[in-house]
Amino acid sequence: MRENLRRFLNSFFALPFGEKAVRIPYWRNRFLKLGRRIQGPFGGKGSPSEIRRATVVKLRQAGLNWQKMSAWEIRRFMEQKRIGLDCSGFAFQILNFLRPGFWQGLQWAPGLSHNPRRRLNAWALTNKKNSIFVEPLLNKICEGDIIPAQIEGEKKIDHVLVIVGKDKKEVIYAHSSNRTEITGPHLGVIKIIAANLPLWQQIWPEKLKTGQPLLMKVHGPLEKIGIRRLRPFVIR
Repeated sequence: MRENLRRFLNSFFALPFGEKAVRIPYWRNRFLKLGRRIQGPFGGKGSPSEIRRATVVKLRQAGLNWQKMSAWEIRRFMEQKRIGLDCSGFAFQILNFLRPGFWQGLQWAPGLSHNPRRRLNAWALTNKKNSIFVEPLLNKICEGDIIPAQIEGEKKIDHVLVIVGKDKKEVIYAHSSNRTEITGPHLGVIKIIAANLPLWQQIWPEKLKTGQPLLMKVHGPLEKIGIRRLRPFVIR
């Protein structure tokens, strides 16, 4: 993985509060049965600096001093105040780091917001209008390619992982989830056992909270629609 990309990703995994480092929690805006949305600062789509600023504001409003809190207490407070980062929010931040303004011209998900971060969900990142099929083979994939998943157990693509590095031995991906053993934004690896095999036949160490392998949620989408490459990332 490129060093500048590694440093960028680390800003999500180790949000600084003095000498303490806090992994940004997972948060996704949710709809209640009556149609009301449970909002959180930046809607689960903020940058590390925005998320830290929102946390400090909420701490002050609550009369708390982060300097006297542990990293665990700060993260727990963030979760309680719905401050965090969802799957597509993290993907947006990574892709925009790799190619600033990549979202211009893409077909956005339905919604009223004019903020592209709030309109770029798993559907928008993987549909045929915005992305192309890439064979899920080691020599075909590139940094910024998207691995589709059905992590919520639905029939549609509802989660994405972004490839952030690879070599002959492994593929490194990044994603944010509350269903995995590590929650919030984090890295995972795919161990390559044979370069001529598709990614779903390689070794996926990451597991869900249930103990099931993450591969269970990725295998079907990979076979059906392959790796997805956003059209702005296609080399012409």
